[in-house]
Amino acid sequence: MYRKLLPLVAACGLFATTAQADQTNGWFVNGNVGTAHYKATVSGVPGSGTDSNTAFILTAGYRDQGILGFEAGYTNLGSTTAKDDFGDRAKLKADGWTLGLNGHFNLKDRWYLSARGGLFLWKVKANVTYTDVTGGRTTLRGDEQALDWYAGIGTGYDISRNWSVGANFDYYKISKHGYDIGTRVFSVGAEYRF
Repeated sequence: MYRKLLPLVAACGLFATTAQADQTNGWFVNGNVGTAHYKATVSGVPGSGTDSNTAFILTAGYRDQGILGFEAGYTNLGSTTAKDDFGDRAKLKADGWTLGLNGHFNLKDRWYLSARGGLFLWKVKANVTYTDVTGGRTTLRGDEQALDWYAGIGTGYDISRNWSVGANFDYYKISKHGYDIGTRVFSVGAEYRF
């Protein structure tokens, strides 16, 4: 009798371990680091400029039933710099706050797909130094802020009920006054669930 129950007990233990990994309910915090790829379009003219830099993404939120939830966070898209042979220099820095929905969908065992999207309150700071007509150096500084959107997808592995690691692709829309900066971010990160 006990010999017949032993495989059943072992199977229940295995199922409980797998089910525990799939339980992604509750509060979470997520951090990513990667590369931001800027692609600027000015007044509808594509290819006006491209560059890349390091990006950081930090989000926190709540997920119900381990599937869908909300998130809020901060994204630093790094900066991009351009120079010419005359010593003229332009630097652009972008970051912002996010608020949106977040999904975590287990495919098989501990592997998952994720999706996110929502509002992106961005701020861009510009700093331009150039040689003016008198031969002197002039520096102009300015910043813009507006509300656009972000979206992303990813995949990864649930190490345990609390921890997962993954790779993500995110897109951040920055557009105002004829300037359109589409920023693609490729990143890796970790999530901790409370």
